[in-house]
Amino acid sequence: MQSTEEIEKDILATLFKHGCIGKHHTPIINLCRNLNQYSCKEIKKGIKALRKQKYINLYKTYHGMDVRIVPSKLQEIKKIIALDQ
Repeated sequence: MQSTEEIEKDILATLFKHGCIGKHHTPIINLCRNLNQYSCKEIKKGIKALRKQKYINLYKTYHGMDVRIVPSKLQEIKKIIALDQ
């Protein structure tokens, strides 16, 4: 089991790489597919933690919940992702 900080960084990096910022969003299941080194349960816990920190928003769609980055936190997220690399 990976650390939650590492999972959160990978979630943010994936969302940033795919341009899921502001109006653009992606289903949670896509994150599970893209980050297949983690279990979907761990990813959902990471999403919940990132939502509490107000880095991401959940967006309700007709097919379920989608995830997107909060544009006002973009500079902080870039610093977090840069520290990971």
